[in-house]
Formats: sequence, C-alpha cells, structure tokens
Amino acid sequence: MMPYEEALEIILSCCNTLSTEKVFLVEALGRVLAEDIVSDEDRPSFDNSAMDGYAVRWEDIQNASEENPVLLRLIGEVPAGGEDLPEVKSGTAVKIFTGAPIPRGADTVVPVEYTELKDSSVLVKASFKEGANIRRKGEELKAGEIVLSKGTILRHYEIGILASLNRVNVEVFRRPRVAILSTGDEIKDLREPITKPSQIRTSNNYTLLAGVLSAGGLPHHLGIASDDPEKLKSILSCIGEYDVFITTGGVSMGDKDYVKILASEVGIDVKFHKVRIKPAKPVLFGTYNKGLFFGIPGNSVSCATAFDLLVKPALLKLQGAKDHLPKTLKAKLKRDFCRRDAERREFVRAFYYWDDGLVCDYSQKLQSHMLTSYVGANCYMVVKEGVKEIKEGEQVQIILF
Repeated sequence: MMPYEEALEIILSCCNTLSTEKVFLVEALGRVLAEDIVSDEDRPSFDNSAMDGYAVRWEDIQNASEENPVLLRLIGEVPAGGEDLPEVKSGTAVKIFTGAPIPRGADTVVPVEYTELKDSSVLVKASFKEGANIRRKGEELKAGEIVLSKGTILRHYEIGILASLNRVNVEVFRRPRVAILSTGDEIKDLREPITKPSQIRTSNNYTLLAGVLSAGGLPHHLGIASDDPEKLKSILSCIGEYDVFITTGGVSMGDKDYVKILASEVGIDVKFHKVRIKPAKPVLFGTYNKGLFFGIPGNSVSCATAFDLLVKPALLKLQGAKDHLPKTLKAKLKRDFCRRDAERREFVRAFYYWDDGLVCDYSQKLQSHMLTSYVGANCYMVVKEGVKEIKEGEQVQIILF
C-alpha cells in the first residue's frame, strides 16, 4: 500500500491549473484570484482622525491630567469630507470627527471623552503620545503595493477590499467541473422507496456534492449506477466531459467491485490503488487526458475522509490556490487512545478547543460507516503507522476541516 504523503504528491503533480475568466465582483466569492491586485493610491490618501475629538498641538497637552487640565481655545471644526481647514496654533484646538482631514499645525487628536467644553474653549484632561489617534497617509497601503496576490481564495473580507479598490470585475481561475457517481445495487436515492432490508439510503452523493461546492468546484450529480459492468462502463465513458470524475464504491476486493476493472478500459491511466490509511484504504487514482479520476470507497466515513485528504487538495490546486494543502496543528490529547492494528495511518474524527492551550478529543464512533462521527467534529486526529497507543496529555497532530 502507498504511504499517504506519496499518494498526495502523485495526485498534486497531476493537477494542471485551469484557465481563467473575468467575473463580476460579487460572483468572485469563494473563487481563486488569478491576478495580483495592486493599489493605485496610498491608503489613507491623507492624514485623518481615527476618533471624534479635538485636533491639537502635542506640546500644548503633553502634561495634561485630571488634576492639571489644559484649556484650549476652539477655533472651528472639521467634519469628515471637510475641506476648509483652519490652522491650529499654540493654545488652540479644532473639533474634529472620525475620518476628517487633520488641520494644519495639529499633530495629535484627543478623544472627546477626555475633554470638557467650557464656553468657546475645551478642557483637555489627559495627555497622549505625539501623533496619537491620527491615521497617517499610506499607513495601510502604498501606491503600487500588491494588496492581494494571485492564488488567494476570495472570502467576504477580500471582496470588500476589492470593492474599496474600485474593482468591478476580477480575474479568477475557472471552477472545475466535477462528476459524482455512486455505484451499488443496494443504494437508493432521495425519495426512492426502501423495499428490502438490504437496501440503504445514499449519503455519499450529497456529501461529495456539498464538499465539491465548498471547495469551489461545479458538481454534476450523475446519480447511482447499478452493479452492471456494461451500464457502468457506458457512464464512465463520458469522463472526458469533466475535469474531475469521482465514483464511490466498486474499488474493493468484491466480485462486483467493477470500477477498478473498468477504469483502464475507458482510458484511465491508473497511478495507484490502495493507500496506507484508515479509513479509505482502497482509493484508486488515475488520469485521463487532462482530467483526474478518483475511485473512492463506498463506506460513508471512508468517502468523506478520502475527499478531505486527497480530493479537496486537488480541487484547490486545479484552481490555482496557494493554500491547497490540509492545515495541520499540534494539540494535547484529552484522554488515552489505543488501537489493535497499527499498520496504517489513521485519521480519527475529533474536535479541538482551547483550554490553556490546544486540546484534542476524539469521537467515540470510530467505525467507517458511522457518518454521525462528524457531528461536532472540526479536525482529524492523526495516528501514525506503528503507533498503537497515545496517552492523555501527549501531543498529537491534527488536520483541520
């Protein structure tokens, strides 16, 4: 069986970045940026106030306190967007609002809560550092600076930044077209009647559909194929229409596990079959033309695990994402973990939280058919090959969902 790192390396080496397209700003959410975004101006473009308060000369208020307040004569006010700026001279102050330009002569802003009005003057009751509460020109961005780099996954924060830069359209990588096909005579889709005790309701199709969407792909649900090799081969023959083709079931050692047999017959160049991981050992991966083929196990947890660890990184890399690898951290194990078989690397559904450091606890449901083990989980706890027992308090590696 192939080690996990080697399997992932092979998969990622086969990922050719997709073409790009321009989309309207709000349609770029969750997409991967295909260009560097450069600021065409300083931000802020002028010195401005970070507070509602009073613009003053620091030398006038450097020793101010509750016991020794400083009285300054008011000579005007400057609202946000104001252009008529009075000059602040020694012994004077200007009322100023958040975002308003700093008037000439002023070098510090005193927040309003540290002041008191006295007729046409203001009493300053606290001292501040020189330059306090002033947003300096260019302190956030300089003209010509790269704000967002190619390969960035655009969240709502980045969408706001793009809007602030007046970007109506943005260049992103194309979303991969992903086919999803479940196999098995016993599988029934939504709303189909269960007529025999041996039949089960599908979950894999929709786990994968939602997973592909969350990874930025365009899922195409091809339904459920029966264990008929001719019908299955006919469906697999359309792989060329998709960037990625995923099947569930049919890759183990049973007499009706046809996917592993039919893959090469429809032009798939199989790179590996079986990975030294638990769950999801019988993963099959191959390529066709410029596409990727994943034959993943039918057990629901094996399906989800294979998607998270192998398929999702590939989907992200196809879209040019810089951060396509699974995110890992270290955490302290909450309670003892033990297992009998240590041949494979195990990825245990778990959750981490903060308690004077990162702590990890694992699900009580460890079997590969128990999809409910993901309820409340936010990571995988990694148990490496050869490790049978991990004691409470020991450090474990976790992979974030």
